[in-house]
Amino acid sequence: MSGNPQPRRLTEGYIRTLGYLDRPYTVRDTAVTGLLVQINQKSKSYKVQRDLYVGERGRRRFVKTFRRTLGTTDEMTLDEARTRAQELIAQVRRGEDPNARPEDVTRNPDAWTVRRMYDEYASDMRARDCREETIAGILWRRDHHLKPWLDTPITEIKRSMARERHKELTKSSGKRSANMVFKDFRAAFNLAIKVADDPDAIGDNPVKAVTFNKERASNRVIMPDDLPHWWQRVQDIPNPIRRDMHALGLLSGLRPGTLVSLRREWVNLKERAIVIPRMKSGRSFALPLSAYMVELVQRVITAGDVLYAGTPWLFPTRANASREVIATQVWKEKTLPSETGHILRHTYRTVAQRAGIDRIEARLMLDHAVPGIDGVYIHEKALFDRLLETQETMTKHLLALCVPENAERGCEKAAA
Repeated sequence: MSGNPQPRRLTEGYIRTLGYLDRPYTVRDTAVTGLLVQINQKSKSYKVQRDLYVGERGRRRFVKTFRRTLGTTDEMTLDEARTRAQELIAQVRRGEDPNARPEDVTRNPDAWTVRRMYDEYASDMRARDCREETIAGILWRRDHHLKPWLDTPITEIKRSMARERHKELTKSSGKRSANMVFKDFRAAFNLAIKVADDPDAIGDNPVKAVTFNKERASNRVIMPDDLPHWWQRVQDIPNPIRRDMHALGLLSGLRPGTLVSLRREWVNLKERAIVIPRMKSGRSFALPLSAYMVELVQRVITAGDVLYAGTPWLFPTRANASREVIATQVWKEKTLPSETGHILRHTYRTVAQRAGIDRIEARLMLDHAVPGIDGVYIHEKALFDRLLETQETMTKHLLALCVPENAERGCEKAAA
């Protein structure tokens, strides 16, 4: 290849076919002008590039070429990259430089507006290598829920204002959304206090006055007596891929966002593991697979080959608009209201306790940090053989609860 390929409408399938060379090259997207995918020696990344002009029409002058890396193709889908690129391009068209630092006049945190405070918090999160999706979610909640405050100096946000807005959001958007907005605000405000030369000029965090809502759903589990009915309803789901997706969700305890984004290249059935390069914790994680889970994953791959030939995803589906094959985005089921997703993670941990699983092993199985000095000296990779045995025990207990009349025959029936 002597140069870059011609611009074209990018698809997930086409991007997967792009091979690695001894030099980087790019392919531009014609669907969103300015979006491109760059193929490096070992990775593929989405980038956005547009020329920035300022001034009135007819008197516009070129300022610079704006560039930003959005993320790797493993971290975000093509649809997500297009959405983020369009947001940045809209700023460029308005004559704004998304990479520009705010004016020096507001360098001191006590002069920050709410908008600036969040921008600084986002920069701090990027410096800490936080996930771009997490940052985008925080900024979206800021713009959507705190719009009247954006240009207000943070020193003018009073405790009474925080309490009142939290109550308003609880009524209009729900308990969890209200809590998330003000947990974001609290963290951003704490950063302002931390980096200020004179913290007293900012004052206390106004979120101290907020009484957070109880989020009962986060502590819910599927009770043991309800698991047989749950399992039967899962087996009745017509789509075999979604059926096994929920079963693996229960048997693994994976976070739902991680579950639906699993890639085939991470699966190593010979070693009985799914090696996920980056979890919420920022670490890689090797999910141990019991013998039953290995059969389930093999079954899902076979179904995927038939329904979505060539897909890189373990649980693929089709995008509603473009009909491209993408990773499953939704883990809710109409026939299982409030009984899929994170509740399965809580159920897994509860059954682990019921089965007498060692507390440290239970934390390692869920990619939870091990507290105290144990977290310094215990290395899960060295314990993987032991964790495989623990996963076998967990699968045995879970299937015995799901198919109590005959756990052995229940496994065979579910695998059929």
